[in-house]
Amino acid sequence: MAEALRAGGQIFALPPGALEVPAGLLRPAPLASSGLLGLAAIAGQVLPVLEAAPGLGGGPAWVLLDRPGGRVVVAGEAICGLPEGGAPPLLPPRPTARRAPAPLPAGPGGWSVPMRGGAQRQVALAAEFGALRMVLPFAALERVVPMTELRPAPAAGPAALGYTVAAGAPALVLDPAWLMQAEAPAIPPTLLLLFRHGGRRLGLPCGRVGPARAGEATLVQRLDAVAEALVAAPLAEAALPPPPEPSRALLLCAAGGQAFALPVEEVLAVIPPMALTQAPHSLGDRALPGFRGIAAHRGDVLPVLDAGERLGARFVLDSPLAEAPMLRLPGVTPVALAVSQVTGLRRIPERLISAVAGEGMVSAVVALGDAPLPVCRAAVLGAWR
Repeated sequence: MAEALRAGGQIFALPPGALEVPAGLLRPAPLASSGLLGLAAIAGQVLPVLEAAPGLGGGPAWVLLDRPGGRVVVAGEAICGLPEGGAPPLLPPRPTARRAPAPLPAGPGGWSVPMRGGAQRQVALAAEFGALRMVLPFAALERVVPMTELRPAPAAGPAALGYTVAAGAPALVLDPAWLMQAEAPAIPPTLLLLFRHGGRRLGLPCGRVGPARAGEATLVQRLDAVAEALVAAPLAEAALPPPPEPSRALLLCAAGGQAFALPVEEVLAVIPPMALTQAPHSLGDRALPGFRGIAAHRGDVLPVLDAGERLGARFVLDSPLAEAPMLRLPGVTPVALAVSQVTGLRRIPERLISAVAGEGMVSAVVALGDAPLPVCRAAVLGAWR
């Protein structure tokens, strides 16, 4: 396990379960607060990359932490051992975003788009349908979808064209000509703008959408004035986020054509591809199954095992000069397990993981798509004597 991270000349003790990962490409994070270096794709997920402490900067040594609020990556200068006197724990700042400008409040005449040069940013979008131009505040907008099929809306009167189901929920689609008190366009609509007003879910047919112009009034005042005509609209109930699903973090790998996984807490580190130093394949008169040589990592000399051979597949290290990424596995004597590739870190729902009885090499099998993925025990896979 990674023990400590050096950042800004300081050393921080890493929490249990910290996993060293290769440094990736940093992407800028809009409205990022201090301490947040950016975003990076790690094992198929976009995660925040943080400083160990504000002002210390990043570096090429990255560690992945599983925190109650989600996974984060902390960047520093190097992974190192703990000093004799210990070190303060690594407690990176929680990633936050700077506050965005507040939307424009409603005035006596309803919402309007701020003039250029004003203190507020633009906060509205315009939907065009023929000669009609309908402006709504961003705060009311839900999404724009292709025009959907309409069904009659009994008792809705001339205010509505009908009901529809869009983006998984029903909405009352308003008649733009009635709403704007103008002639109906002769062209059919191609888009449906979904929005909320007065706690109800509504839709507006249109042909295109774009930014509102400075000084344009929105439909807020008109919608308030015809509120009684909108009573047939479905209520826009707030959808509660689903409860988090129990899951396990697995490190997905392949060796000699065989895919397998290891629980991430059973892997101390991922070692970049390197060549091993050759050594005898036996100890006295006893052969060491899977033993291929030795490798140095963090000042330790580790015996190297071939995961392909251990799994009964093709050898990963099929020549004396072969290089391969390795997994540092724990034990009385830590070992380096050579693999063909490390696919990435994934959090798998527990409902997809079926346990295997006994204490053999395979502890569980994952239903990953149509292919079964064995989950191995590091203590068995890395046993070499």
